[in-house]
Amino acid sequence: MKTKFYIIPGLGESCQLARYKYLEKILVTKGYDVFCVEPDWYKPLSKQVFKVSKNDIICGFSFGAVLAYLITKKYKCKMTFFASLSPIHKFSFKSLEKDFQKDVSGRVGKEKAISLGTKLARDIKNIDVSLEKLKTPYITMSGGLERGMPAKIRIPRTGHRMTRIYADTIAKIVTDL
Repeated sequence: MKTKFYIIPGLGESCQLARYKYLEKILVTKGYDVFCVEPDWYKPLSKQVFKVSKNDIICGFSFGAVLAYLITKKYKCKMTFFASLSPIHKFSFKSLEKDFQKDVSGRVGKEKAISLGTKLARDIKNIDVSLEKLKTPYITMSGGLERGMPAKIRIPRTGHRMTRIYADTIAKIVTDL
């Protein structure tokens, strides 16, 4: 049975973007059964946790890494990649609320965006990311150009974006698992 590999993109992104398709393609060539998760960015992340098995691998990018954290906190798996994990503890509630409102207002209208932004910000502020408490092995990664983003592995010439170099680094690591 092939190992399942879950890819969770960043806020507002989709696995249909070329950068995630590239990661999916190289993982398939490595023999993984790849599942692209499409979070509903209009719903709290805490409500989108899904079950994984002990042989599965998860890779979440940015706010997708926050969802990967919530999954890994509840279910032990083989490995989790926290790629450019959003430092949610550093965001103020008001800044999160405004960012979420701005992100969704063009799609849902101003009135609904205000309510939705508050709901999503509240969900994020209630999440306590504490990687040290996880029972699953994990790797933290970030772009070498990201300021103030601590990580075990720094991806050269990369900012806060899943790039080919990022994907190639993940593929190399999973080859050695």
